Amino acid sequence: MGKIISLHHLAGGIDTSVLAVNIAASLAAQSGKKVALLDLSFSGTKSLESVLNFKPQRSLPEVADVLDKLDEKLIQGYLPEHELGLVCTKGTEVFEAEKIDARTLARIIKIVSSAYPFSFLLLPNWFPEYKKTIIGESDIVLLSVAPHMLSVNDANLFLSDFKSWYFPLSMVRNVLSKNNFTGAMSASEISALTGATVVFEIDNDEKTISESINSGKPAAVSLPHSDFSVSIKKLSKTIMDGSIFSGITREKSVAGSEPAAENKDTGVDNKQEIKILKEKLHQELIAKLNVSGESDFAAKRETREKSRDIILDLLSKHHAGLERSEKEKIVEELLNEVFGLGCMEVFLKDDSITEIMVNGPENIYVEKKGKLQKTAESFTSSKQLMTVIDRIVSPLGRRVDESSPIVDARLADGSRVNAIIQPVSLAGPAVTIRKFSKKKLQAEDLVNFGALKMQMADFLRICVKLRKNIIISGGTGSGKTTLLNVVSSFIPEDERIVTIEDSAELKLPQEHVVRLEARPPSIEGTGEVSIRRLVINALRMRPDRIVVGECRSGETLDMLQAMNTGHDGSLTTIHSNSPKDAIGRITTMVMMAGMDLPERAIKEQIASAVNIIVQLSRQSDGSRKIIDISEITGIKNEAVELLQIFKYEQTGIKDGKVAGRFTATGNLPTFCGEIETHGLSLDKGIFIKGELK
Repeated sequence: MGKIISLHHLAGGIDTSVLAVNIAASLAAQSGKKVALLDLSFSGTKSLESVLNFKPQRSLPEVADVLDKLDEKLIQGYLPEHELGLVCTKGTEVFEAEKIDARTLARIIKIVSSAYPFSFLLLPNWFPEYKKTIIGESDIVLLSVAPHMLSVNDANLFLSDFKSWYFPLSMVRNVLSKNNFTGAMSASEISALTGATVVFEIDNDEKTISESINSGKPAAVSLPHSDFSVSIKKLSKTIMDGSIFSGITREKSVAGSEPAAENKDTGVDNKQEIKILKEKLHQELIAKLNVSGESDFAAKRETREKSRDIILDLLSKHHAGLERSEKEKIVEELLNEVFGLGCMEVFLKDDSITEIMVNGPENIYVEKKGKLQKTAESFTSSKQLMTVIDRIVSPLGRRVDESSPIVDARLADGSRVNAIIQPVSLAGPAVTIRKFSKKKLQAEDLVNFGALKMQMADFLRICVKLRKNIIISGGTGSGKTTLLNVVSSFIPEDERIVTIEDSAELKLPQEHVVRLEARPPSIEGTGEVSIRRLVINALRMRPDRIVVGECRSGETLDMLQAMNTGHDGSLTTIHSNSPKDAIGRITTMVMMAGMDLPERAIKEQIASAVNIIVQLSRQSDGSRKIIDISEITGIKNEAVELLQIFKYEQTGIKDGKVAGRFTATGNLPTFCGEIETHGLSLDKGIFIKGELK
């Protein structure tokens, strides 16, 4: 495989076509071997042809058309050859760029470089994907820079992209156009300002260059004794003897190819080296940002981008031999550690993951498509995991420490977080994150997921419009909050809604929504605001609807009283496994309020206040379904009566998925007459006994 040299022109520098042609001609003359020249600038200027006074017949699209038939031998006969031993392609027009994709371009470069010992490629000013591909195939990049700030600024813009593509800065060499004017910058100044070494100073002899271009003969051959040609000859020698490539340790990768398999003998050592490198970069990043500790960072976009640039600069100076994929991973991991939630960030971005479970720093599980999977990710230490937990809870005014080792919180996107630390958690800090969909789900989405049928959704919509009090019941992870969000969206826009939650998770689409969130006690044990207190306070806020995220204690009594005293149409969720169990649980939670009420009185309250119980269940295949919708119709023989309206019947397992059907029981809700009197319409055919279609 031959050496590949890419050239990029900067403001005021020697034209790269002139530079490439003269270096190539000098190399061909000194080595006696053919040299390839590819104009990949997609500029349409045909600059190589003009400098050489040569008319090559093959364009890049033409090469691409027969690429499958070419190899390193056939390509030599296919591309036209100049008398000086230079092989060229015809300049490609801008509109022709769309005929070649990045993968094809990489294959062309690979075949050409396998046929010729040296290949010179002119980089495009635009088309970043092509530029990235060309650099990825190159051994070195020469920047034609002039000794003034305009050119230096141009170089730094290029190098900014270069580093963001995770190429090592050691690949870049500045070729300085030597101009003896007052105030010209020195080679050392340019090296310091760009971070790229000036390997050669080329005498920018405009007379010699103009004469060679006009004659169509490279100055390196036609005017060998000029200062310009002598400089070119010295530069070409460093390319021929390989000294210009010293200090570059990297492997070229063809676009679209699979990464090389990890060496089993060195994989562990490599991982350890990367871990040490990350720790070093982490410390240097904190020092450069002049921050005392990680918890002081505010994850603002501009600070994150500034940090990315710092890490890229540090990576360019350290370990240039790292692969681009490794560099990219290191940068993202460091940014996530400093500004995000560390290795959990990759799971937060994955929409197919619904839950993240961290059991100590080394064990991270996720729920994907309803199934638990152990991941390969881990935190470096319990300290790092604790930093992430603090980063979650601190903005919410909450804390977690030995005196208060359990905390509930939420992320910016509404995802629910529970954290529990030592000494309560023996395996180290444990974090559970329940993710919520970024998209606001509608009833139609739940129907498409197979959670219910549209007839059931229409019935629930009517119940909300009739201001029926609804309780959504289900086990952990059954989808109660998701359904509560959907059912709450049926509330008319002209009503005032007050939501009450332990950690604010509900995202209602209505405009007139007041969101209340409970607050735990401070470190002194003061300042607690409980759910129950918020429910009582909500009654004074003139609500049309009260939506409580979950009733789990004494607030259940206040919720029932609210439902019974004019605040109908309220919604809440509870933990239970069936509508019957839900009634028993509500009874128990009312007793937790400390009121010495007889059980019958409590059940009368329930029968009077609650109209509909919607039961959710998480199936064995991970899917969530509404398995029961029942109406509370009264009390009989000391028991609250339930009228089942819809149910889900499981019929078996097919291909690992639960099979079943949603059916109507044939029972009509007792409030059917209210539908028409309120000017609403609902097809009563949905209540006919049988399977819902």
